[in-house]
Amino acid sequence: MDKNEKYIRELFKLVGTDSILIIDRQGKLARLYCPFEVIVTEILPDLRVGDIVWVEAVKMTVTLKDVYIIRGKAYYVWNFRIMS
Repeated sequence: MDKNEKYIRELFKLVGTDSILIIDRQGKLARLYCPFEVIVTEILPDLRVGDIVWVEAVKMTVTLKDVYIIRGKAYYVWNFRIMS
């Protein structure tokens, strides 16, 4: 097991794949639970800009990049804007 995999395993002992932390419109820290809606902001395989889709889970790649699981596929989080 490499260093990143070990980090991910330790991290997911503290956080889950069922939510993310956000700063809400009032500037307060809040937890947003899956499923939650996001809007597609970049052209992606199987998704078009402007599509509104549901995030089923939040995971991390072995290179420590956050991804949303949408329709069973992983997409980088920076390709979306949260709707809530």
